[in-house]
Amino acid sequence: MSWFIKRSPFGRDEDPLGHMVELLSAEAIKDGVPLTERDTEILANVEPMPEILRQRAKELITRIYESESPDEWERDPKCFSCSLQWAGDREYPNIVALAEEVACDIAQPSAPLPGWKRVKDKLQLLSCGLLLVLLMFAIVAIAGFLFGWK
Repeated sequence: MSWFIKRSPFGRDEDPLGHMVELLSAEAIKDGVPLTERDTEILANVEPMPEILRQRAKELITRIYESESPDEWERDPKCFSCSLQWAGDREYPNIVALAEEVACDIAQPSAPLPGWKRVKDKLQLLSCGLLLVLLMFAIVAIAGFLFGWK
């Protein structure tokens, strides 16, 4: 993985937040029920949001995420997923909060590990903890030997 500072694909006169709202509005138009001006204002600001709009926006954002492929992230730096990186710079508007919430919901596994996989996972966790304690003990013993601590 290369470490570098990524430059924004948006120019000075372009707003990533507005771009995200436009993409969401376009998805709503495809759905058959366009967003009203008030809906877009609520999504672009930090103000309480009606639950109906919240659920609808989450469904639209889920569709957008499902339609975007990782290849598109590299080809189109202004896609919805990439715009999310730049849209929350000034504040934390509703559309950014919903997009992050949907992304976290998609990324989480739906159920805990079953049977032996769960046991194996727990044993690995305990083993790592035990090895960490033994490593700390070894470091203290070596430091005591080197510096003559009693």
